[in-house]
Amino acid sequence: MSRSLNPREKRLLIAVLATLFLTFNFLVIREFTNRRAATSTGLTQLTEQVASNKVWLGDRAFWEKRKAWLDQNMPYTESAGRSQGQLLEDLQTSALDLGLAVTNTTLLEPLALDHANEVGVTLRLRGDQDILLRWLLTLQSPEKFQAIKSIELELDARARETTPQAQCNLTVARWFNPTPPPGQPTPAAEPAPATTPEADPAPTEEEPVNPLDLGSPI
Repeated sequence: MSRSLNPREKRLLIAVLATLFLTFNFLVIREFTNRRAATSTGLTQLTEQVASNKVWLGDRAFWEKRKAWLDQNMPYTESAGRSQGQLLEDLQTSALDLGLAVTNTTLLEPLALDHANEVGVTLRLRGDQDILLRWLLTLQSPEKFQAIKSIELELDARARETTPQAQCNLTVARWFNPTPPPGQPTPAAEPAPATTPEADPAPTEEEPVNPLDLGSPI
């Protein structure tokens, strides 16, 4: 026969049920809050993306014109190594013509970027500060598809020349079109070496039989 709960047991039961109810509601509210925050963040990002896409669509004609200019004017190279050597030669020649000293030249690993193929070189230069700065200004231009990627410039305080001297470590990159222009002839494959027919073995002459040989059949 079941007995009724006394007042103390009733209070304990009510406290346990209330605790379970509050814990359950707390977990539900926290999960709802987290999902709402994630949804709000996602909506904000999508709204910003839509606004950005509208800006890009508004500038579509400008970017299409720029892309057409790049496709028409960006040079194409069949040999990254040859183009890299040409870049280094151009830099050295122009610097030496101005009386700048060029040392520590290094060819960097060619890179295949999303929009272009890149070749780069690093070099160290020293010379008259004014001439060096003017030479640096000539390196970057849209027509050359060439840019300074990194530079460390410092004054040479121990120079004995009468004019201020400077030295710099420089990394220069040049970009090429990854797509060959229409009608670009593909390099012909090297012909395979011709195979020489095997010569027939020369007939062997039979040695004459010596009748004085004891092993001779005669």
